Amino acid sequence: MQSIKEVSSGLAGFDKIINNLNLGDNVVWQVDNLDVYREFVRPYVDQAYMDGRKIHYMRFASHNPVIDPEDPRIIFHSLNAFSGFESFALSVHGIIADAGKEAFYVFDSLSDLLSAWATDLMIGNFFRITCPYLFDLDTVAYFALIRNSHDFRTVARIRETTQL
Repeated sequence: MQSIKEVSSGLAGFDKIINNLNLGDNVVWQVDNLDVYREFVRPYVDQAYMDGRKIHYMRFASHNPVIDPEDPRIIFHSLNAFSGFESFALSVHGIIADAGKEAFYVFDSLSDLLSAWATDLMIGNFFRITCPYLFDLDTVAYFALIRNSHDFRTVARIRETTQL
């Protein structure tokens, strides 16, 4: 029997391996390309919708969307990473504050932030201030990193911060 804090990723096999997601989990997928990320995002969004969750898509990258922006189940947020780290982070945190507890999120690839901020350090900093905030609000959030696009220290900082 699932506890109140346990939720499904929409992938039964993955849920069995990790013993389900929990409210507060931030999941970082380190993938070779975004098509792989999309394969994990689709069932997560479908399951979250079936479970009556509000799903927010943080769109900030130049890559093709990972979720159809016309999907009526999704609350779409268009953000400008080129506005600078502080402005971007404040915008994201404002959306999270407005959404409140137990919202579900899909973020564009964090790797795409390199084109806006030109440094891995800022990506690690963004994640380190955003992940605990999402955790405190009992949300579940999906993020992606493109494999071999970041230095070891950035990936290590993200791994130290995330739940999965």
